[in-house]
Order: sequence, then structure tokens, then C-alpha cells
Amino acid sequence: MLFSSFLFTDDKYDNPESVIEDFFYHFNQMDIEKIDALWDSPITYFVGKEIIIGKSYREIVNFENLKKEGWSHSKINSIHSKIYQEDFGIYKINFTRFNDQNVEVLTTDTNLTLIKRGDDWKLKMAIIPINISTGK
Repeated sequence: MLFSSFLFTDDKYDNPESVIEDFFYHFNQMDIEKIDALWDSPITYFVGKEIIIGKSYREIVNFENLKKEGWSHSKINSIHSKIYQEDFGIYKINFTRFNDQNVEVLTTDTNLTLIKRGDDWKLKMAIIPINISTGK
């Protein structure tokens, strides 16, 4: 675990897949500062039929409410590149949310759009086809 924690502490995001993995890692740590650093503003989140737009990720999620709803952690099951260009990428991610008893609550796909800002990749948009809670 120490080794994997070391992997996710670098603030250099030079490939889209590492940004996605770091996002899930920091999401599970509920580290909103690190999560905000991974996103380019404004953030657009399509969740089911709802569209959420925020200047920062803290406007998208409320971890305390997610915990009250039973969320404990999330796990990436797969990451697949759909489009990869020099400064733009779309990735399909399948992930699972678990409760505090390590029981699967839901599994779904999401499409994440990333853009390159300077040398760093940033998350820009998430499209989740089902209604899942962001705690807001």
C-alpha cells in the first residue's frame, strides 16, 4: 500500500490514465484539494438526466452526505481509451461503489473527457448514464 500511495502523490499528470486513477484514489481519500487539482474549470457532470456545472469539484460532490448514504469507496474495474489525441481524450471507465461493509452498491460505466493544459492532463467532463448520488 505504501508503494501505491507513493504513485498517487506526484502532482505531474502527464497521461490521461494516471489522472483517472489518481482521481479515484483521491476520491476514496476524500481529498477535495487533490481532486480539484485534477479538473479543469468549469467542470461539467452529466448524471442520468441531470447536468451539474461547477467551478470546482467541491461544487459537484459532498463526501459527508455520500458517507451518510452508505458509500465507503469506489474501485475502477476497467479503463478503455475511446479517443486519444495530442491534447484531448475520451475514456470509458467501469467502476463499482461499495458500502462500509464492502458490499457492492452499484457498478456503472462513465465516460470521462480530458484535455491537456500545458504539460498536464485535466479532467473536463463526466458522463454517467444512470442517476448516482454525488451527495449534493
